[in-house]
Amino acid sequence: MNGELFSDFERELIDAARMVLCDGVRRLTERQGLFQTIKRKGKEARAEVLAARSTLVDYLIATYGPLRHEVAACCLVDAQGRLIGVEEFPQGKATHCEASPRLLAGMIVRSGAVACILVHNHPSGDNTPSREDVALTAQYGPWLAQMECELIDHLVVCTSGAASILGEF
Repeated sequence: MNGELFSDFERELIDAARMVLCDGVRRLTERQGLFQTIKRKGKEARAEVLAARSTLVDYLIATYGPLRHEVAACCLVDAQGRLIGVEEFPQGKATHCEASPRLLAGMIVRSGAVACILVHNHPSGDNTPSREDVALTAQYGPWLAQMECELIDHLVVCTSGAASILGEF
């Protein structure tokens, strides 16, 4: 393996899994909603929201969990609850990353998002939100509301799973 973390076979499996997850995320942009809208209520809508969120979380864990540096991203959501896309902030350092309000505002305005999910990874393997993570979430919620964009949640991911700061996932 020459000091590599994964063998060629394992890397092929990871790439195949990522392709399947990317296809699931692509389908989220076409029809499934990440939150209930006025038009979509009831048990069926709730089940669809939970399935969509589970698919998105699997994708985020596979994409950002194994990284050795912190990365922050924003999952942008339209008025029908569909995923518009996932945009990354500039690459972070080994122990922190910047999710500046200015960059976030640009993502929201360009995409026309009415809701978003913030996400970042913890390379340490511990997805417990830090005090800074919680404080950032508390700061961004009201700020995003002023931009007419709902903060659905802020997720902290690592290879073993995801932690929800607002308890929505």
